[in-house]
Amino acid sequence: MASILETELYPPIKAFLTAQGYEVKAEIGAADVVACRGDEDPVIVELKTGFTLGLFHQAIARQSITDAVYVAVPRTTGRRFQSALKSNLKLARRLGLGLITVRLADALVEVHLDPGPFSPRQSKPRKERLLREFARRV
Repeated sequence: MASILETELYPPIKAFLTAQGYEVKAEIGAADVVACRGDEDPVIVELKTGFTLGLFHQAIARQSITDAVYVAVPRTTGRRFQSALKSNLKLARRLGLGLITVRLADALVEVHLDPGPFSPRQSKPRKERLLREFARRV
């Protein structure tokens, strides 16, 4: 299988955002994709060929410009990708980032998560189990 380039993600992302009324441009400053609509804050999308720590670092840096920051990666098949998607979805949620996948075969863009503030939910049963085990230990 040929390796995927970041630039292959741009046309589907641009078409997706344009259909929502955004004006979309690539490589504006340090951002991969910037979309503007009316007086709204800009939307920034950071593109990568896979989930990396660098992708999240870039996205966090873009949050100093706008709260509407997404990370976008190509969607592949298989259990390994599904597992990576699930764990990176949790990470993106905690960081207040949005997450998009692009299926390059048919240019399907899927938004899995929109950016927003994170408020953790605590699990009372897990907390109780932890405290019971703590009390039992010598």
